[in-house]
Amino acid sequence: MLAGELFGSITRAVSEPMLLVGLSGEILGHNAAMRRLFPAAGAGANLYGLTCDSAEDVGDTLWRWARSGEPLAGALGLLDPDGRPRRCHGFGSRAAWADAGEPAVQIRLVSTFDRERLRRTAAADDRERHLRARMEREHEVALGLQRSLLPDRVEGAPLDVAADYIPTAYGAEVGGDWYDVFAVPASERIGLVIGDVAGHGLPEATVMSQLRSVLRAAALEEDSSPDRVAARLDAYVDTYLPENMATMCYAVYDPGAHELVYANAGHVPPMLLRTDGSCERLDEVVDPPLGCSLGGSHRTAHLPVRPGDLLVCYTDGVVEQRRESLDAGLGRLSALLTGFETPSPKDVCTTVMAWSAPTDHADDRAVLVAGF
Repeated sequence: MLAGELFGSITRAVSEPMLLVGLSGEILGHNAAMRRLFPAAGAGANLYGLTCDSAEDVGDTLWRWARSGEPLAGALGLLDPDGRPRRCHGFGSRAAWADAGEPAVQIRLVSTFDRERLRRTAAADDRERHLRARMEREHEVALGLQRSLLPDRVEGAPLDVAADYIPTAYGAEVGGDWYDVFAVPASERIGLVIGDVAGHGLPEATVMSQLRSVLRAAALEEDSSPDRVAARLDAYVDTYLPENMATMCYAVYDPGAHELVYANAGHVPPMLLRTDGSCERLDEVVDPPLGCSLGGSHRTAHLPVRPGDLLVCYTDGVVEQRRESLDAGLGRLSALLTGFETPSPKDVCTTVMAWSAPTDHADDRAVLVAGF
């Protein structure tokens, strides 16, 4: 039995008019009530030719119904036997059972008795659409702010640098991941930073932009060593953002001394990929996150770097997975990095991002790779 014949048999005794329609508009089946009300809406006819609505409106309605397994309210403007337009309200949903060669929709037009229930359902759908639109606007603003501060490439950097950022795939949120590379004023040194503000949304993206600006301002000061810069940011969060928390790792590269000096405020440790293929985890100093030190001091670590070494910085969304310890994720990343042969920062950045894509941890991912 064809899908339309089966549909007609099942719905023969239903008092409301019912249709089975393919997304192309072809009417695959109808019941007796539909045949009495709209005789032209028979099997083989096309819905687009029986309506006074625009083809775009009809197509949008069919697509909305076809994507739902539950009946959704909607309306169609159908032409009655005298050619007069008639606004018909009803419910539509996907007919997953129909083997019609294309997605099919089952439609039930409602009687006057059901109009109030339809009105309430349509009002609820309208409120949901407005809420989703507002959330999407907030997401676009936050993502635009974040991406304006986190370019795909760090132009004009005195190092060979590659960076990338991808927001979480869960929901419509963005977070507070950030990175930066800049020349330290009045010196030949280069500052590199990566951080993460706890939480997701426009407020966190705004906090991220503040911290980025405050860090650059702190780097202007005399004797702006990484521990002093971290202390300044810590004090800023304590004073002006007491409800927020952030992690950060700030490193300064001195090309004359071939030395990297860094301070870490609760951030996942960067990796240093050596030219001989070995990988070092930079976890000699890890102090509390910004906003959590309670006035404690920040420390620095020093280590030599050689031409060809790569510094790999990232946020916790790259390595964290549910039901797995952070050490396990760090170990997997270290194993990935040791598999490179003469890598470039771009190669490493792209590979780490692709490698971390299958993670089930609902967080943003940012990667910053610098070649010395």
